[in-house]
Formats: sequence, structure tokens, C-alpha cells
Amino acid sequence: LHARCSQRLRSPRMDLCHVPATREKGWYLALMAPNIKGPNYAWLDPSRLYCNPQGLQDCVADLLQPFQGDPIDMVAGIDAMGFILGAAAAAVLRKGFLAIRKAGHLCVQTLTQPYTDYSGREKVMEVRTDAISPGLRILIVDQWVETGGTMRAAIQLVEQLGG
Repeated sequence: LHARCSQRLRSPRMDLCHVPATREKGWYLALMAPNIKGPNYAWLDPSRLYCNPQGLQDCVADLLQPFQGDPIDMVAGIDAMGFILGAAAAAVLRKGFLAIRKAGHLCVQTLTQPYTDYSGREKVMEVRTDAISPGLRILIVDQWVETGGTMRAAIQLVEQLGG
């Protein structure tokens, strides 16, 4: 399978299926490419990690390890890159996935929460009001947590709905 995968997905610049012979905890972090475009971009690009099947599986397994045995009813991911890890975590846990969106993207009734992002910009996040019932235990996932403003807003939305 690995040989077929490499042949199918290989490009001259990136083998999306390469897995080291010895997979130490966190091996997949080396797949993230450093920023070469300047200060207006994130420090690292995790796209290659997400493209590597074993890298993504091992990353999600490591992220979920501290929550083994915790009662989780649903996973929520924060717009937009938190959708990738959040949906993967939900699939592994066999739970539903809830998207916490940037305001203006949902066509249903929503609850909104203002927040300040990592760059100091004021923004608004929203979540649909019918997805969380009181007492539901939600695992919130995002790709990066820098200042905590985005995560804090997501927590406030979940808690306001009773989760």
C-alpha cells in the first residue's frame, strides 16, 4: 500500500505518504513547512502534515491522548483551520462535529461573540443555536492557540448555550 500511495501522490517536491521507519512521538511536526513569505503569514504551514495520512492520524491520536476516558459528546472546531483537526478528532471519537464560524457565514439562527484575534483585530464569531443542548460536553479544537482570544470566545459561545 505504501508504495502505491507514494507513486500516486508523489510530486517532485513532496512525498505525501513518506513515514519514517521509526515514528517517535511528534515525528509529524517536522512535516510542517517554515514561513518563507514574511511576517504577514503564520510561522509554520501544517498543510503537508495534513496531507500525510500517517502524520495526520498520529497527530490526532496524540492530541486526543490527554482526553482518553473523558466524556465527550461532540467536537467543535474553530474557523477555519480548526475544522481540519476538529473534524478528524470527531471522526476518531465517533462524535459529531460543530463548526464555530466567523460571523456572517451561517444561514441559520446564531449566537455571536466578539473577540480580539492574535493580531489585535476585533472580530466576531458565531455558532448555530440549535446544535448544543444544556449539559452537552464539547471538546473545542483549533489549529493554533496564541493569545487565547479566539479560544476564549469559542468557550463563551459553547457555555452560553449550556455546553
